[in-house]
Amino acid sequence: MSNKVTIKVNINNTIYPVTCEIGEEDKLINASNEVNKAIEELSSISSGISETRLLAMTSLVLADKLNEKVDVISNEATNSDDKHLPHIRELLDWLAKSTERMNKVAKLLESK
Repeated sequence: MSNKVTIKVNINNTIYPVTCEIGEEDKLINASNEVNKAIEELSSISSGISETRLLAMTSLVLADKLNEKVDVISNEATNSDDKHLPHIRELLDWLAKSTERMNKVAKLLESK
């Protein structure tokens, strides 16, 4: 039995089938809602831009927000001698790698 499920998410009025782990559906839907919020904010500022550019800019905005959170967590980790420090460092590494991937996607979309 598979531990994966495919759900449909709506991003910028386009339905995308996305596969995720069973139990992660709500997280994925919430993530798509955040993407749509960023798209709406950018659309209200810059009307008439292409969908590719809009999605690239959205990726950059979300990556920037993620970087801000990484900086806050990093500062807290630096000022802490907590037993959770290894877990915090692992999270920071994961967030940094995720940001790199988001920036690569944004650059690819922007170049199209």
